[in-house]
Amino acid sequence: MSSASWRVLGETEAGGVWAAVAEHPPVERLDRTHVVPQTTLSLWLSPQPNQSQGRFLQPGRAQAHAPIGRIVVMPVDMPLHVQSAAEPTRRLLQCRLPARLALPPPRDARSLRHCLDLRNPSVAANLTRLAREVTAPGFASATMIEGLGLQVAAELARDLSGSAVRSSGGLAPWQLRRIDDYILAGHWDCSVSDLAALCGISAGHAMRAFRHSRGRSIAAHVALLRIGHARDLLIQTDDDIAGIAATLRFSSPSAFSAAFRRATGETPNGFRQRMRASS
Repeated sequence: MSSASWRVLGETEAGGVWAAVAEHPPVERLDRTHVVPQTTLSLWLSPQPNQSQGRFLQPGRAQAHAPIGRIVVMPVDMPLHVQSAAEPTRRLLQCRLPARLALPPPRDARSLRHCLDLRNPSVAANLTRLAREVTAPGFASATMIEGLGLQVAAELARDLSGSAVRSSGGLAPWQLRRIDDYILAGHWDCSVSDLAALCGISAGHAMRAFRHSRGRSIAAHVALLRIGHARDLLIQTDDDIAGIAATLRFSSPSAFSAAFRRATGETPNGFRQRMRASS
């Protein structure tokens, strides 16, 4: 995060997309300059409005500080000076996009002000969903993290350049089979880039083409297969919850139980007992 004072509540990385949710204690005064090596977005998660002001530092160009909005875009290697009076405890999501994604660098004053207060509902929705995934991982967390990051990058590129996102057709049957076989072989924490490489296409193309073919996102598909396998293990085996969590590559039994309950509305043990009682 931006400072050692931040308390990290959750952090993850998948397919080159890094995201973290962190909280900062109250401060009497804020005066900092941030520089990032990769395009980074910040989403204000606190209930109170952001009182900070900022300006991008460019040689030979004086620019006044302007209010910082809920979403801030920090371009690569462009110093951002932030200042504020007293700030209460505040919470932020930071999302760092993959270095391979070349976004159009904003140079004029209007574009730079736009970066200080990005008002894009699609980006806001994806970042909000990303924050939830960071703090409470689900059944397709790695795929979801990368997918959301790629969607943010695509929308941001269109927003900053004014160009449209190119549409595409679906995947070939052999590509769909290869994706399913790879996931069901136990690669539950695969990334979009992993699956795209299997098909010989880019990650962005894979996301658009898969949705065109299956009517759902890659992350939703991975979660569907993983939940189905979890149900099979609970019904067909006597493995304990810790063993099933390890098989499904969850970080802990509690993480598996929480994800299963969010996805199905009941605990793994509750589901197992209900199914065995009904049979």
